[in-house]
Amino acid sequence: MGLKEYRRHSAHITRSRRWKGLRLVALRRDGFRCVRCGASGRLEVDHIAPVRDAPERAYDLANLQSLCTSCHTRKTRLECGHDPLHPERQKWRAAVKDLMPRRKPQ
Repeated sequence: MGLKEYRRHSAHITRSRRWKGLRLVALRRDGFRCVRCGASGRLEVDHIAPVRDAPERAYDLANLQSLCTSCHTRKTRLECGHDPLHPERQKWRAAVKDLMPRRKPQ
């Protein structure tokens, strides 16, 4: 299985000082939780409309959402043209996640 080449169009944006401030605003707005599954911890701030499709919305707070790494990876895979995970694979991942010890909220 070969991976498709993927160019990160937002790389120059996410390295800027402006982005770092806007990222924090988006995280605060979303309560430091994933907007899809509610997870906390390591979060990514994602462009809802990708920068390659809507570069004018790169710094638009309404175009940003906080996602956990799993939800962000899933969204990015689909945007890059990869097939969604097979339902059996998704069940396996969910089973493994259920076995993981839960962290107490701080």
